[in-house]
Amino acid sequence: MALEYWLYGDIPPGPIKASVITDIKSVVDILKRYKGKLLAIGSQIVRLCELTSQDLIDRVVSIALNSNTSISTSSPAVVKTLDLKGIKDYEVAFPLELMQRVSRKGVELVMFLGYPYYYEWLFLNYLKHYAPNTKTLSLEPYAQPNATWTLTSLPLPLWYKNICSLEELLKKGV
Repeated sequence: MALEYWLYGDIPPGPIKASVITDIKSVVDILKRYKGKLLAIGSQIVRLCELTSQDLIDRVVSIALNSNTSISTSSPAVVKTLDLKGIKDYEVAFPLELMQRVSRKGVELVMFLGYPYYYEWLFLNYLKHYAPNTKTLSLEPYAQPNATWTLTSLPLPLWYKNICSLEELLKKGV
């Protein structure tokens, strides 16, 4: 039995609401299922780094690289990290441009991390209605009702451990 997102007031009218992921191994299965993947990283990841660990950006970049996922960011801190690692295959895009491009390009899976809750809510709602074939996964520490899949809302230390576990599982190729 799958968990359902329970804050019904957060979901615009319609039958589609997020499936809540409680086991991080399910994220690995989702990532293996899709070929055209994109990880959208917002500037709020810097705040998450301050609240959890300074190596969060490195771990998120590692997750993208180990899952063969393209990276798009609007965060100078992420760009700096990618440049220091010598990674050239990324895109700097404003979120609204990115959503329009995703709906035109036919990306199969878009993952989100580091956006303010209300912005991400709007992005996911846009993709849900205007790019219905695109699946979405929220890797945020709080649940997002408009995503196809979302991690359960967790305290930041537990969420960070889940991100670390996801990175390790992808490195092992589980």
